[in-house]
Amino acid sequence: MKRFKEQVSGLISKEIGINIQESYSLLTVPPKPDMGDIAFPCFKLAKEQSKSPKDIAQDLSLKLSGSIKEDGLISSIKAFGPYVNFSLNKELFYNLVINDSISKKHKKAGSKKQGTIVIDYSSPNIAKPIAFHHIRSTVIGNIIGNIFEYNGYEVIRINYLGDWGTQFGKLITAFEKYGDEGKLQLEGIRHLLEIYVKYHKVEDDTLNDTAKDWFRLMEAGDEKALSYWQKFRDISIKEFDRVYKRLGICFTSIEGESLYNGKTEAVIKELDKKIGVQESEGAAIIDLSSFDMPPMLLKKSDGATLYATRDIAAAMDRWKRFSFTESLYVVASQQELHFKQLFKVLELMNMEWASRCKHIQFGLLHFEDAKMSTREGRVIFLEDVLDKSIELARKAIEEKNPDLSNKEEIAEAVGVGAIIFGDISKRRIQDITFTWDDVLSFDGETAPYVQYTHARACSILNKAGVLDYKNFVQVVSNYIPGDLEFELVKLISLFEERIIEAQIEHEPFILARYVLDLCQMFNKYYYQEKIIDVKDEEQKKAKLALVYSVKETIKKSLSIMGIKTPERM
Repeated sequence: MKRFKEQVSGLISKEIGINIQESYSLLTVPPKPDMGDIAFPCFKLAKEQSKSPKDIAQDLSLKLSGSIKEDGLISSIKAFGPYVNFSLNKELFYNLVINDSISKKHKKAGSKKQGTIVIDYSSPNIAKPIAFHHIRSTVIGNIIGNIFEYNGYEVIRINYLGDWGTQFGKLITAFEKYGDEGKLQLEGIRHLLEIYVKYHKVEDDTLNDTAKDWFRLMEAGDEKALSYWQKFRDISIKEFDRVYKRLGICFTSIEGESLYNGKTEAVIKELDKKIGVQESEGAAIIDLSSFDMPPMLLKKSDGATLYATRDIAAAMDRWKRFSFTESLYVVASQQELHFKQLFKVLELMNMEWASRCKHIQFGLLHFEDAKMSTREGRVIFLEDVLDKSIELARKAIEEKNPDLSNKEEIAEAVGVGAIIFGDISKRRIQDITFTWDDVLSFDGETAPYVQYTHARACSILNKAGVLDYKNFVQVVSNYIPGDLEFELVKLISLFEERIIEAQIEHEPFILARYVLDLCQMFNKYYYQEKIIDVKDEEQKKAKLALVYSVKETIKKSLSIMGIKTPERM
């Protein structure tokens, strides 16, 4: 479709003298397929030419009609009210899209390095299991990274752990008072959570004082305090890796706030030199009142550093290391103020790259009626949710296809895929209420539905004995598609546009919506049209080529989302 739009834009630009990019951006889709495939609105021209848009559309359509080539992509140009509508050469378009889709089966869109993208996502806190709400940052960040990679960017994936701060003083205090080395070795991170919760249930000011002392010792480099911290960190990362492996997620680098602990004083000195650091009740702050923001707190009155200072140090370090095109922070919308402050401070420091830093916000995740709180122990663990999702997928497979081979592998793919897709089933800024019925349905707008559609396409091809893309190296060029086939091939042609749109908006939902639309159209086609049982062999080949292209487009889309595509379900 992009090629068609570019051709239309070129004709319009040449005729009326406007920029090709501008004419491209104005193109829209007619409300009904029989009106054409692309429309150019003439409202803007009406203001410039002092004529009605309807008259301009009529004149422009007549002038452009003379540019139609018999063997070109444009078959007709007609005026519909204030629009000039362009219709595709169905036969040529069908052939081009399917051959292009099949030939790009193993290729990525971006052949050259477009730039470097740094993405900070997932970022759980040390000594706490990955809670279910962490799925949002983890999945959204991973998919955005995959989208940029598909489009030819180098992607640096950073898991920036919450591994420093006063909470570690509390954890050491809790372990000294309630911890059990045997249980720690056996239960790992869950034992750390248990004692952390216990700490917060006891009302004892002396515990808080002890915790502050432990954190001061950590910042001072005390050997015993740091050995506790290192032990808790190592146990946590080991458990995190197991969960990430199940989700198919890898990071370029696992870092943490601790990496910048020794650099905060230098940062504060630079801030003071460039902006001016003020003292407020013994604490070091940056006054942002002139920008309608509260002050950014850099250091507490007791000398303890804060994550804001470490974030400034991290941003400066990432620019030095990667010279990024964009630096993305995939963090919940609750942290909007923090990132506004961070980016404003970087701007005030005259960091020319400050505008490249972006907060990729997302809404809250609600688990039906459950409210989550780490301090009170009301935590739903991500791994437990994955286990239950896989178990439910296994039961569904047993009911639908008990003789299926590799049931465990497929249950894992369906169960994990359901959780990932469920997270991007709405635009990222929206809140999500998670329910099992919503994410695991084989009929709704879910990963199992998309995976099942892919398996259906595989089944059709297997029955037809078409197992390799080489069968379609040259699709018949004289096949004229029916209406449903034409609409389906138009959807296939939109994949590259949607993936670019998803990149620009940093929005995985665009890809999720696209693949759902494709699956719904394909299933409609499957139920209404004969595919294998057609007598004409050339027609059958053209239809099977379409099925193959749909299958590959679904597979490519789900792969970018980190979701597997079983061939049988």
